[in-house]
Amino acid sequence: MFDDPPARRRWPRSQRFSLSSTGTSAAASYLSTIIASRTEEGRASFDAARATWATEFHIQPDDGLYLAEIHGGPVTLGQLVDALETCGKTRKDAIAAVERLVDAGLVDASGSEA
Repeated sequence: MFDDPPARRRWPRSQRFSLSSTGTSAAASYLSTIIASRTEEGRASFDAARATWATEFHIQPDDGLYLAEIHGGPVTLGQLVDALETCGKTRKDAIAAVERLVDAGLVDASGSEA
């Protein structure tokens, strides 16, 4: 009676991800939440703001980083990895985040562009 883990999606290299209309609102909400968290000093207010924001959209706090990157226009998985590697994010992190964002309806993965 063990449940099999869900099958991982395989994205082609040329797959581009863009924000859905809900994702655009979520990204704007993320950015305003982060800016508002700066009124208090310390990392705790930043972490609390991200956690509250993520709960609203049923995703992880770090997913906001990916939304903010995708907000700039359609991007490939490789571009996301490159953009966030300085934050310590890995390809595995990016794949998991994109899957959550697609499942939440915040990111569209319709078609690919060469």
